Amino acid sequence: MLLVQAEISNGPYAAREARRTIAALESSLSTQVLDDVTLLVSELVTNSYRHGGLASDDSIGLRVELAGATVRIEVTDRGAGATPAIRDPGDDGGWGLRIVESVADRWGSEEVPGGRVVWFEMEAVT
Repeated sequence: MLLVQAEISNGPYAAREARRTIAALESSLSTQVLDDVTLLVSELVTNSYRHGGLASDDSIGLRVELAGATVRIEVTDRGAGATPAIRDPGDDGGWGLRIVESVADRWGSEEVPGGRVVWFEMEAVT
């Protein structure tokens, strides 16, 4: 079941816009799952903005689906940035995908026509 499909404006406020969009899921997910999803979406949208190589007028796609007890979130961008990979954290970042890896049950990325999708899945039993 599709819960959210949205286009987030690229820019320094993209993560905030994504969190507001995810907040609409409070009746569909438990508080703990919603908190985790909100954190991970914020990390992935920030990565798209910072590392995706997007033009200022590009948007970031956000899709949330619930299938049985599993919630799947996809963040899509049209950028030509580097393939997402966990890197050593430092003063300039590097924590985002480490957080995704530790909180999500599964995650990955794939090239799609016109860009890339980074996704994660979590068991969402409410």
